[in-house]
Amino acid sequence: MQVGELAAKTGVSIRALRYYEESGLLPAQRLSNGYRNFDDRSVDRVRAIRDLLDTGFTIEEIISLASCLDGLFDETTCRRQTAGLYRAKLEKIDGQLRTLSTLRERIVERLTTLSSRTNE
Repeated sequence: MQVGELAAKTGVSIRALRYYEESGLLPAQRLSNGYRNFDDRSVDRVRAIRDLLDTGFTIEEIISLASCLDGLFDETTCRRQTAGLYRAKLEKIDGQLRTLSTLRERIVERLTTLSSRTNE
């Protein structure tokens, strides 16, 4: 299928599909006329990429799982890789939450200070 058909089937823009291809996440054959040709597995692959992106992963992180996106993989290895990536993402999110909590506390303290000064 051509890129426009893949875009229609997945709801992903042609521009994004081209980016996935350039990143090495979405293999395509080039036809003699220069058009890209994607196989039927590409639909599931794009959906897997979108799911990971929607979960907060970057293209670079997803590239590390590229071999696990088709179903043609060693399931045990892919589970370990995926679990490791999720654990790392969770640690990063936890750190961001701690940072946000600290910032929130500082802002509340400053608002409290400002409010008490205006009431004097």
